[in-house]
Amino acid sequence: MYGSEHSSSIGMAVAFPVRSKRAFDPAAFIATICEGRKAGVFPRVFPKKQPIFAQGDAADAVFYLWTGKVRLTVVSKTGKEATIAILNDGSFFREGSLAGQARRMGTVTAITDSVLAY
Repeated sequence: MYGSEHSSSIGMAVAFPVRSKRAFDPAAFIATICEGRKAGVFPRVFPKKQPIFAQGDAADAVFYLWTGKVRLTVVSKTGKEATIAILNDGSFFREGSLAGQARRMGTVTAITDSVLAY
């Protein structure tokens, strides 16, 4: 089955196959990438008010918030703290490490008991 036709730079019509749209399933994705990980590393429970990581820590993982709620904050050079986001179930965060970010740009703390995969 082919989707819409598009004109190429030389004036020919080109038909592109239509891909079926499947919803992204984070649980299935995480289950497949974590098969080779050490036991006890994944998933991990963070109790309410426990810091998950701090601003300036090494950025060595992407996190998936399986259940719970977390607060992302930053502290300015003058010491003022600002909440950047509050994330709920099903959120990925701290993906800057995928782009080569060496240090965490903020602090993440559990607002409720939370289960994270990383």
